[in-house]
Amino acid sequence: MILTPLDVAAAIVLLVGWLGYPWIRRLFQRDDLTERVAAARHAWMRQMLRRDDRITDVSLARGLVQSVAFLASTSVLLISGAIGLFGSAGFVAEIVNQSPWLAPTTRAAFEIKTGVLLLIFVQTFFRLTWAMRLHSYSLILVGAAPPAVEHTTANALKIAEKSANLSALASRHYLAGLRGYYFGLAALTWYVHSLLLVGAVLFTYLILIRREYFSNASLLLDGLSEDDHASRPGG
Repeated sequence: MILTPLDVAAAIVLLVGWLGYPWIRRLFQRDDLTERVAAARHAWMRQMLRRDDRITDVSLARGLVQSVAFLASTSVLLISGAIGLFGSAGFVAEIVNQSPWLAPTTRAAFEIKTGVLLLIFVQTFFRLTWAMRLHSYSLILVGAAPPAVEHTTANALKIAEKSANLSALASRHYLAGLRGYYFGLAALTWYVHSLLLVGAVLFTYLILIRREYFSNASLLLDGLSEDDHASRPGG
């Protein structure tokens, strides 16, 4: 057997924790930090309609694209590094087996662990590049918005809502890309020991849940989404 039962169990914990986060977060009966900021995106786009000069809005949108682009380009380097590990898998496995601090492994097991790490970073790359595209589409809708004198028309409000929704969706994919970095770092502990990987995944969850629901930033935005829903047309 290439992987031990403990390795298989640790891999399942990692993959379920990484891919299952969107479903697990639904257990919390409240908006997370990203959803609360999404309310501000709708307010931003409604304010955008009132401005004749929208250079500020374009600059803000470009800043969002650039922040995603940085992580997307970094993920390419991580993918390259993971691919490079395959070429030296046998050599690295021998070094691991000589260390008293690392769990013994085989070349095949090392390649599987590296393959899982590569899978995480590839999916991270696709998430981040898709977030870039969505932010770009949101920026296009900003450019398509009618003049400020028409900011109360149905067409203007529809463009503002769709632009905000695209920006919020891009933020969701950006967050998924960030989680890929978090769980990718957790996956590195698998090279040391399977139990350490399980602990790293649980610790990553504690960080994610705290930041999204119980951090100071989340408390500062408490009530924002409710205020926004109440102010929307038809809300």
